[in-house]
Amino acid sequence: MATDATDATNATNEADATDEADATDRSRLDAYVRDRLEATGTPGAALAVIEGGRVVHQRGFGEDARGRAVTPDTPFLWGSVSKPVTGLAVMQQVEAGRVELDAPVRTYLPWFRLADRDVSDRVTVRHLLTNTSGIPASASGEIADRYDNAPRALADAARDLAKIAPAAEPGEVYAYSSAGYAVLGALVEEVSGRPFGAYLHEKVFDPLGMDHAVSTERDFERERVAPGHRSVFGVTVPFDAPYDTSGVPYGHVGGTVRDLARFTLAQLDGGRLDGRRVLSAKGTAESQRGHVESDVDRFGLGWSVGTLRGTGERMVWKDGSLPGYDAMVIMLPDSDRAVIVLQNAFHLLRAKEFHDAAFGVAQLLSGVDPGTTPTDPVATALPWATAALAVLLLLSVAAPALRRLPGRRAAARARSRRRIVATTTASVTAATALAALLWWLPSTLGGTVEMALLWLPDLGWGVVAAIGLALLLALERTVLAALDLRRQGGGVRARPARTTERRPI
Repeated sequence: MATDATDATNATNEADATDEADATDRSRLDAYVRDRLEATGTPGAALAVIEGGRVVHQRGFGEDARGRAVTPDTPFLWGSVSKPVTGLAVMQQVEAGRVELDAPVRTYLPWFRLADRDVSDRVTVRHLLTNTSGIPASASGEIADRYDNAPRALADAARDLAKIAPAAEPGEVYAYSSAGYAVLGALVEEVSGRPFGAYLHEKVFDPLGMDHAVSTERDFERERVAPGHRSVFGVTVPFDAPYDTSGVPYGHVGGTVRDLARFTLAQLDGGRLDGRRVLSAKGTAESQRGHVESDVDRFGLGWSVGTLRGTGERMVWKDGSLPGYDAMVIMLPDSDRAVIVLQNAFHLLRAKEFHDAAFGVAQLLSGVDPGTTPTDPVATALPWATAALAVLLLLSVAAPALRRLPGRRAAARARSRRRIVATTTASVTAATALAALLWWLPSTLGGTVEMALLWLPDLGWGVVAAIGLALLLALERTVLAALDLRRQGGGVRARPARTTERRPI
């Protein structure tokens, strides 16, 4: 009896020690996430950790844009984490025999077109899933982020690809494409006969018990999804955008961290959860296999596939961002672990800093001390630089009005016509070249001026203001030169000196 009592006491002590160690480890995870949120100025986030087929830790940090404490039940939008969800939906149609991965997309969407019809005919479903369709990455800026909730919004967005010229032959080049995933969503709608958001509820969310998942405007309103946050000259400000039905397949799926944890648990268990199967083990493995080389790791059917830095452990992951939100799922299948981090802020030029939160937690779980990404000084300086440029251009435009008009007239008469033409040509050329350069600047970040206004409002408005003022400066200099030339040609001639007639004495 004494031995039994001793054994029971020892077992209790070991359990208590294990619980204490687990609590210490989780405290380290929480502290790391808090540190990353503070570094990026993110108001709120949610964390979930999965080990051994169950959620072992989940919690919220900070507040949402309405001042409510973030909890594991707070809804977020997931950005491009929507893409693996769309990949699952497509693979369900493949396993149902309605879709073939290597069949042309036009088999199912006869209206699908790019500007080059021959290329359009050869784009397959697999090409779209692996981002190798030839659709350029810039096409996402043409059809994405419309915030369109009309009944045919998704199909209308996909149809607009008809004006986009392909950048490569299908299967030749990887180019990350939200536009391609919009087409996949339209394809699922067509072959299933259901709106894409409704299909996801019926075939993915409901079977997996994702009770608060968002894929329709009605879901968005029901769950009262709080605004996300953007950065304006270093200050985090709410961005209250509407829902975007046209963007569900590539970016506007959402829900709580609990919902995303259930989706992830099914991915780790070969497509099933709590006895409900949404995809075969073979189909799930095929989705998580790296099919093509990408610009980061390899890319599967919606998932990125690589290794966790510092450990070499196989990692299946996906990051996702929208103006105001950031999300990341990291799965470590060999150790049956996963990390999920949802954040209610994002800065396009500081993406790596935001992603540190999830990568760092995964590294801590694997016994590696995580590093942190320093803030890129360009991300801080660029908005201020464009604002300063706009102010300088405004002063240049205002300068002639600050001079005395008689002084301008005298200066014009002092210059030759050739000099007026030469200096005006130089200043107008410089101003228009500057406007063109500023218009091109967002393309270096993979977007357009319109995307900059949405994702980086401080930079975007600085660029727009500087472009407008540069063009106004060019127009003003042209008008002033014309006036100066006119004054030279139409000046009042000097009267001849009057002579005094001498009378004879």
